[in-house]
Amino acid sequence: MFFAIDDYMARFSHYIKRHEARVLAQRYVVGLMMDGDRKSVEPLSEKVHASERGMQRLLTDVKWNLEGASCEYRRQMLAETDDPHGVLLIDDTAFPKKGNHSVCVTRQYCGSLGKVDNCQVGVSMTYVGQGFAWPYAMELFVPESWDNPECLALRKKTNMPEDVHYREKWQIAMELIDLAGADGVSHRAVVADSWYGNIMEFRRGLDERKKRYVVGIHSDTLVFLESPVFEEPDSLEKKPGRGRKYPKLSETNLLPVKVADLGKCVEEKDWEHLEIRKDCQGKPLVIEAISRRVFPAQGYRKGSIHEEGWLIIERRHGDKQTELRYFVSNMPQDMPTLEMVRLFHERFWIEQGYQQLKEELGLDHHEGRSWPGWHRHVLLVFLAFGYLTLQRIQEKKRIQNIWWNQRMSSLAP
Repeated sequence: MFFAIDDYMARFSHYIKRHEARVLAQRYVVGLMMDGDRKSVEPLSEKVHASERGMQRLLTDVKWNLEGASCEYRRQMLAETDDPHGVLLIDDTAFPKKGNHSVCVTRQYCGSLGKVDNCQVGVSMTYVGQGFAWPYAMELFVPESWDNPECLALRKKTNMPEDVHYREKWQIAMELIDLAGADGVSHRAVVADSWYGNIMEFRRGLDERKKRYVVGIHSDTLVFLESPVFEEPDSLEKKPGRGRKYPKLSETNLLPVKVADLGKCVEEKDWEHLEIRKDCQGKPLVIEAISRRVFPAQGYRKGSIHEEGWLIIERRHGDKQTELRYFVSNMPQDMPTLEMVRLFHERFWIEQGYQQLKEELGLDHHEGRSWPGWHRHVLLVFLAFGYLTLQRIQEKKRIQNIWWNQRMSSLAP
């Protein structure tokens, strides 16, 4: 049975202090789900017959417990989707901006524009479980320039907390993964593209947290094909000049190779043809891939070596040329290539999710400039997404119950 928006939003009511603000929050969520090209405050308030000034104050001045409401949102969604085979998807998305006065705006790579331009960037984590995907959390990336003294006035003007400072995107992603751990989220693996997977510290952080992962890497990433042997510095060795500080690779050890060179050497007969899922037309989506055990070599010149893992090479045939993609994973040694490829391709949920969040629910339509306004808008968009997802879950359950009842009736004597 479907539930009304009133019942859904009532779950979050005690996190917003005043009754008028709770009414506005519900109208805001309803407005986000309505048709319309723009979901910024002015057109949204007109659609739901609410005060534009009141809507603005909801995002900036009204007292409400954002952390508590966010936690309640995650709790409600996990109650329906928690899955031992779940996946945590790490990514980031950009919000193009015209001016320079919105919080954390700077010139940086903007994925939606495909170039460096003025934008904000949100680091996000999506949860996939029970066949459904939903945005788990998103944090606003703070550029290094926003820690400079000349940005102090802008920080104050945008109500940016004094204790919030620059952190690399992979560090923010790791904090989101820790948040899922604190929430007790069931999941099988963490999946990320090469913007994150190519960072050795990110992969090591996952290993330290005992997280399984399948992550993209760049084509020029170096790997050893056999376990490397290093020679420790000899403190008694007397040679002119500065002594050796780090262990060095043994002279008998083969040098690491680029994964791109390995991809070029794969023989045609070695490619595995893997059916990972059905596409939107119900046809099988077949991927060509191969996997082998390697030792990632990032940092080997300083004697630092990552543990043994899987290298997965995927081949895609385009209209004009064939493309090779590369991933690494710390999945167990007996893990089939098919399972690792399927895990990485759970990333298709990200593109679907961003499309709905931005094109249908107005995630990137927010025109406010403040830190609280950005985070409150994001949460309200998530609440709208969550409501629609829970409705889909209820519809799926309804259809399953009908099928089950029909099945039982046909088996009755």
